[in-house]
Amino acid sequence: MFDHALMRKASQRLLDSRLFPFFGEDPKVAQDLKTVAQAFVQLQDKRHIADYHNGVRWTHVESLREVTTVRKAFLIWASIRNENIAQDYLVSLLIKPRD
Repeated sequence: MFDHALMRKASQRLLDSRLFPFFGEDPKVAQDLKTVAQAFVQLQDKRHIADYHNGVRWTHVESLREVTTVRKAFLIWASIRNENIAQDYLVSLLIKPRD
């Protein structure tokens, strides 16, 4: 159902301060949203490695590091999810932009 490539592109766009300068937004909320977007990109990269590079072995510590990243992202999301910029980000994850 979800287009992960589209979601990744939306997250990467959000991380580019030239495209999303966040003028007039609470700097803490903007930084938290960037942390969530960065976690999405990072974790998707790790998932691709885990799924498609069978020669890569993950240590317990490496696995826990990724779980910690997910946990942190969800905690941050819970604190900002009702902010307008967070809701805009959600929409951007689902709607393909016009070129």
